[in-house]
Amino acid sequence: MIIDKELINKNSVEEVFNKGIDVVFQDEISGDSLNFFPENCFTIILLDQCDGGKCTTGLNQYHLKAQQLFIHLPKREYKWELAPGTVGRRLIINDVILKTFSPTLKFTFSSYSKYEMIQPDDETYHRFSLEFNAIRKEIAADVVFPELINARVRLLALIINLWVEHAFGNKALSAPDNLAFRFHMLVDKYYKSQKNVAFYADELCITPNYLGVICRKQYQISPLEFIKERIILEAKNLLHSSNKSIKEIAFELGFQNFSHFSYLFRTKTGETPKNYRKKLENTNGQAL
Repeated sequence: MIIDKELINKNSVEEVFNKGIDVVFQDEISGDSLNFFPENCFTIILLDQCDGGKCTTGLNQYHLKAQQLFIHLPKREYKWELAPGTVGRRLIINDVILKTFSPTLKFTFSSYSKYEMIQPDDETYHRFSLEFNAIRKEIAADVVFPELINARVRLLALIINLWVEHAFGNKALSAPDNLAFRFHMLVDKYYKSQKNVAFYADELCITPNYLGVICRKQYQISPLEFIKERIILEAKNLLHSSNKSIKEIAFELGFQNFSHFSYLFRTKTGETPKNYRKKLENTNGQAL
């Protein structure tokens, strides 16, 4: 649902969530509305026009500029001071959507991440803006499909995650002293060529069984499922942002047999790679 910046409060947000819609869209922002942070939510803010101001968090102080994107996470302090004439948009997202993210996405939107603000290039900002527009279109439709809105949010989160990796490298998504995040880092590096759990256990100098214990504790899934999730994450990105054929994508991801890739994708997403790409093309066309 779209809520005016003057009407953003705990009751208005909860009213939307109680209707089964897990995303609130703000067309306009103000310092007061951004300083309101609902419980059990995270927010994504895109500054379209901005000529000054600052955002102070528990980690840093940011001088505000146009085209910045901010990720605001629960249990963190934020103080916004916007310059007059600032134009931006905000998504307030129920934590229930976060629970549907793949492990690699969850870390970018977790308390472990230090990357609260990114300054994308013009092309990436345009992609962010298009996704915001697509989410707004779905929310404002006469017939609202909550799962389609949630899927759009997951796609936006994927694009943000890939930009963080591109801009800051694997260090953005790893903690050297933590075996779980070292495993995460190794999977990001080798998932295309190494899909065997034993390989990662050897790299970490632990047994596959112990790696399983660590992975289930940190990510609530097995190491093998974690590797598969990373493969699917990149497959979705390539299906969305490249002109490569599905067979080329399968080969790039390390599958010599196209049917094995198609089976994995269908098992994890409930649809074939071809149908997934077609659905994205249809929704992108509507957003434009």
